[in-house]
Amino acid sequence: HHGGSVMLDRVFTHCVLRPGDLKPVRDGTRVVGAFNPGVARFGGELVLLVRVAEEITERRAGYLPSPRMEPDCRLTVDWLPSEDLDLSDPRVYTRTCDGHLRLRFISHLQVVRSQDGRTPEPDGDQRCLIMPEGEYEEYGIEDPRITRIGQTYYITYVGVSRYGVATCMMSTTDFNTFKRHGIMFCPDNKDVLLFPDR
Repeated sequence: HHGGSVMLDRVFTHCVLRPGDLKPVRDGTRVVGAFNPGVARFGGELVLLVRVAEEITERRAGYLPSPRMEPDCRLTVDWLPSEDLDLSDPRVYTRTCDGHLRLRFISHLQVVRSQDGRTPEPDGDQRCLIMPEGEYEEYGIEDPRITRIGQTYYITYVGVSRYGVATCMMSTTDFNTFKRHGIMFCPDNKDVLLFPDR
């Protein structure tokens, strides 16, 4: 304790995971971010549920790409006229005529396992990915927070769509299969964490 607050010592200083450590999900994209993971201890190892952001690599003169998921879970790209956009925020395009926002990239979640919490285990041939689904996740899913209650791990996360950012929830008992429970708090709400006791 220091003056009524708790001071934490940093245990190590190296980066656990970089965008270059992860493969893009599909051709025509590249990973530009691996960040904001939810973390849980599970079966003698640490599990990170990492937000992975990918951007479109194709370029077209006079246009900028904004990816989104169709209802059938197929990625599509909207090409926005660059002359109509405010580019001052590196995360979003803002349409100057009406202030409408579109993300420059799309995010999904990826399970990364580690024995020591410092070194990720190799993926092998099987990556466990959680992709955006449905109209309330059309621009991606972000920022998972994990709470264990009993033997179930509840994951709150952010669904991003044309309606704004909503807090959603899913659950798992094995970090291989996940059940979605839908929206907890409608737009605009994010960064919700469940209290870990009943």
